[in-house]
Amino acid sequence: MIQRSSRKSTYRLLLVVTLLLGVLTLSGCVGAAGPVTTSDPVGIGLSATVRPLENVPIVITIKNNMTKFVSEVKVQIVAMDGNAGIAPFDLWETTDASVALSAPLLPGKTAQAKLVLQQKTPAAIKSYPVNVSVSYKDGDGIAVTRIIANAGIVRVGNINFLSAGIRWIIEQLNKLVHSYALAIILLTLGLKLITEPLTRMQFKSTVDMQRLQPQIVKLKAKYPSKDDAKQLNQETMKLYKDNNVSLFSGCLPLLVQWPIFLALFTAINNYSPFNYASFLWAPALSVASSTLPMATRFIMPIVVAASTYVQSITSFIPGQDRSQTAFLTYFMPLMLGYWAYGFSIALGLYWALFSFFSAGQQYLVIKRLTKGMPVPEPVAKKSARK
Repeated sequence: MIQRSSRKSTYRLLLVVTLLLGVLTLSGCVGAAGPVTTSDPVGIGLSATVRPLENVPIVITIKNNMTKFVSEVKVQIVAMDGNAGIAPFDLWETTDASVALSAPLLPGKTAQAKLVLQQKTPAAIKSYPVNVSVSYKDGDGIAVTRIIANAGIVRVGNINFLSAGIRWIIEQLNKLVHSYALAIILLTLGLKLITEPLTRMQFKSTVDMQRLQPQIVKLKAKYPSKDDAKQLNQETMKLYKDNNVSLFSGCLPLLVQWPIFLALFTAINNYSPFNYASFLWAPALSVASSTLPMATRFIMPIVVAASTYVQSITSFIPGQDRSQTAFLTYFMPLMLGYWAYGFSIALGLYWALFSFFSAGQQYLVIKRLTKGMPVPEPVAKKSARK
């Protein structure tokens, strides 16, 4: 029989792994291959996939297909979809739509650079073939400039209705309070209030199971042998059924909230209007912590890690065996703090607020649900000492 604590720990671990894989996938960290380069002497490949009103991080791959090194390589976008210039996109934080290599590129070698454009107005949902100009000095010191047509494609795709709805809410709140940062704070608070019944349901299930712990201990004492495992499992399931306790009701609220988290990630992390919304130490909500000066670079990752830890420790039920979740209690804050280093300030702000609000909500819900509940003895630890 899988013990209750082990089963619960397994469910939590599965949910966490699913969450982490989703975040990795959405943030583009899961093994995305570089664009294929053209066969020109200095081949170029570029690609980007975005949604309307998002920043456009274009990955540009440069390959030296010659037998001699090249230097002073510069790649500039000269046309989009057959039209000169970079419309419907705009420049952001650069004087032109170009990237340059600081070091010579050896024969057969490849280098990558990143150019970030923005959408001040939503671009049409379609694919945009890109023409580039490539200039460099060859191995003999001769300056060369070439135009490469269809060096790559920028794709603008649809945004899901949940993310579109969240962006609409953010815009309405921004019109009301004239601050995107404050709009994110109000949005996070509103979502926590809306999902409060789900949180209460989740912890009610956990508390109900904890209340039954003394009876579970008696059943284990009654059926101590491995040969009695089947009977113990049946009696345990009957006990849960008689007390209207579902093993899955604690996980269901988390699964319901999962699409909301994904939608928030998509809506917030790369949103172009945040380019001109500063926040305390950050010049823009859309920039990543990793791009900030050293003095302020680690503020948001530390805040995210601290908020995740606080949320974790406030989720404990009195008398609950914490050994099963100790690893996640300390590992998850460190992992999320590490990821927050590459997230936008807006997403880090949302996650920190969400965690702090959740911590307060959990504390109040658990305190109310466990009022007057006797704290079970840590039987597992006593038996271990014996």
